[in-house]
Amino acid sequence: MKYRVLAGLALGLGLASPALALEHEVVIDHVTGPIAADYRGSVTVETDQVGTAGAPGRPSTLRCNWTAKLNVERVARVGETLRSQRSLTQDHVASGSRPGWCETNARAIDKLVDSRRDTIRTAMLALVEQDRATLLAEADNVAPSTRS
Repeated sequence: MKYRVLAGLALGLGLASPALALEHEVVIDHVTGPIAADYRGSVTVETDQVGTAGAPGRPSTLRCNWTAKLNVERVARVGETLRSQRSLTQDHVASGSRPGWCETNARAIDKLVDSRRDTIRTAMLALVEQDRATLLAEADNVAPSTRS
């Protein structure tokens, strides 16, 4: 009996906290040496309570509007000479609305965000691609001049 209770608790904890693993690694060949960049992303959900609770016998207009924001931290090494860090963000990678109070919809919103992981992953890869030019520019600034 105890085994079933513990198994149920473990399963419940696993489902209650959806983990959105957002990690990506890139290696770019460069004159100064390989550029190794590690990207780690996280999602921040912001909520906005709108509407009012209805009077007895009247419908409620309470809604919880939510928006997910993608935060990506990049750490890169260019050869042995440079270690670079950068923060990238993209607002509104996912959004929606739920009827009722925001506090009571927290789990449902987390599940909605988790269900949109492909969209969030695509947004992260787009940020990684945009960062490529900045990363190459940083590496070029460190590269020794080859002019004579």
